[in-house]
Amino acid sequence: MTELQKIDFNEFPKDDYSVQIEGKLFISDNLSPDDMRKPRVDRMDSPIQLSMNAIILCLQGEMDIKINLQDYTLSANNGVTILVESFFQITRITKDFKGCIIAISKGFINFSEDVRLGISVQQHTMHHPAFKLSEDTMEETMKIYYLLKAKLSDPTFNYKEQIAKAYLDIFKYNGLHAYHLQNSGTEEIKKKSITRREQIFSQFIQAVQENYKQQRQVIFYANLLCITPKYLSSVIHEVSGKYATDWIDQYVILEAKALLRNRHSTIKEICAYLNFANQSLFSKYFKQHTGITPKKYRNL
Repeated sequence: MTELQKIDFNEFPKDDYSVQIEGKLFISDNLSPDDMRKPRVDRMDSPIQLSMNAIILCLQGEMDIKINLQDYTLSANNGVTILVESFFQITRITKDFKGCIIAISKGFINFSEDVRLGISVQQHTMHHPAFKLSEDTMEETMKIYYLLKAKLSDPTFNYKEQIAKAYLDIFKYNGLHAYHLQNSGTEEIKKKSITRREQIFSQFIQAVQENYKQQRQVIFYANLLCITPKYLSSVIHEVSGKYATDWIDQYVILEAKALLRNRHSTIKEICAYLNFANQSLFSKYFKQHTGITPKKYRNL
């Protein structure tokens, strides 16, 4: 069984164009005036899975990408936010592409001061990862980016993690401002304190991300959170509009689709990897959620 490549910080290059805080933050670009580099890749043959959150900004040229198997095209002043555990693939990138990437470990920045808002933004980003910035906003964003890169590149600066969090907070709050403008009623939501149900939802999503390859039963996650399956399902539906089984199935099907597109493993191997008792059950499960069999999906 050939698993999908899961990218962590050890996979990122260490060169003159990139800086990082080991295991927590990585930034890289090809934006300097004397930088004649072509993009590192022009495409990826198969999806990869990210173990961190990432933001890609495009200033020039184009990039076609898939996030969780959905297609997006980046052009000037466009960007995407890729959440941890997402499936990601570059399908095309033009030779004149200019842009940058910021990869951030899970928990390096968070919404601990407003978990309710964090949940809302996370759900929005899962379904709408692409965004467009005005020229003024992009200009401000890149000024902050260059300041951040300069601090991280300075070998004499001793507070790199602290300054990185400060600059990333500016990115976060600018993004939240745009989110508020697009989502009426958010301010009213923001004023309310986080509820126990929203805490359960956040814990549930984290548990699913860690266990969906082996566990598809709601009872497993309910036991993990020390609540009943019925209560868990009602809570998840109230907070997100989807049932617990929907979230579990979404992760399983995304992984299955990515592995089928990868083509380096047989359907039988994928079935075993995702903990299905046999290929017939896997095929039935996949068809129930996609309308077609794994074989037909692979041959599309």
